[in-house]
Amino acid sequence: MIVIIGAGLSGLLTGYRLKEAKIPFKILEAKDRIGGRIFTKMTTKETPLEMGATWFGKQHQSLIKLLAELELNAFPQYTGNFFFFDDPKSPHHGKHKLPQQEANYRIAGGSKSIIEALGNSLGTQDIMLNTKVTDIKESENKLVVSTENDNVFKADQVVLSVPPKIWAHQIRFSPSLPKQMEESAKNTQTWMEDSIKAALEFKKAFWRDHEQPATIMSNFGPFVECYDHTNQQENKFALCGFLNPEFKHLNIKKREQEVFKQLSTILGEEVQQAIGYHEYIWSDDEFVKWPKNIFMQPHQNNGNQIFRESLYDNRLIISGSESAANFPGYMDGAVAAGENAFTQILKTFEKDSNQQNN
Repeated sequence: MIVIIGAGLSGLLTGYRLKEAKIPFKILEAKDRIGGRIFTKMTTKETPLEMGATWFGKQHQSLIKLLAELELNAFPQYTGNFFFFDDPKSPHHGKHKLPQQEANYRIAGGSKSIIEALGNSLGTQDIMLNTKVTDIKESENKLVVSTENDNVFKADQVVLSVPPKIWAHQIRFSPSLPKQMEESAKNTQTWMEDSIKAALEFKKAFWRDHEQPATIMSNFGPFVECYDHTNQQENKFALCGFLNPEFKHLNIKKREQEVFKQLSTILGEEVQQAIGYHEYIWSDDEFVKWPKNIFMQPHQNNGNQIFRESLYDNRLIISGSESAANFPGYMDGAVAAGENAFTQILKTFEKDSNQQNN
């Protein structure tokens, strides 16, 4: 049996491939939901708001191929013709013509669509939620996986589909992993670990009506990036983006007030007609940001070659987006890592089958 730790995009994809290949597996997920850093919040008005991974480009071919396979659609991010640079201390403060650039895309129905497509293909017996792994121990050509709620699994191979810094700090390995591997993992930034995603929901996209800027960049805050977040059908409307992490120290009500103040100054009083404010602070998520008090540079150590080395005679496979050789930290990296983990498992499975037949 294969044990996959983590039910984010990479872990679910590996499980999806194993299901196709009829290779037994179990996915262990510490949270009460699947998806990892893909988290689409559906409001009471059924507006999909991306609190996690959102965009991709034409260069992200691994993700694009998977979307086609799952028959999921994508649509270009609306940018309008103008952007606003928000920094009153800068001579560039104000509205500017948006330069020509390659389009970014979003997944129709929200990024959750890819998680649902993979998750729905798996049985309830394939995924265990609220199951935090604490120990992985090598024993008699197996890996014994123990969890916080006292479950024990004997696996032929284990796939680590969680960020390196998380497994390095939260899972005990016996025998210990190589020192260089452990240190590299502990010094690998988890993409989005310090991010605050926020969104304002509206009854209409008023900013589209008057050639107002649909993109806002700021050194001033609280939004440092803010984008049009209208859905593909153009019947659900929002503005969504990243808040300056420095605003985390405020309570949610004060943060909301600062957001409304900033956007009202840029887009006008129609901002006050928002029907909802939503946010997610990723640094409060212990399975994304751990330890809490360490800051790392974006993408630090992401894609490190060391994460593709064999461990425990190839019984332990490092996966997850940060391990990918290309586009680590992004959805495309997660897809590539999930596919790579399956390929490694399949090679071992076929090798063992051939040995048994000889």
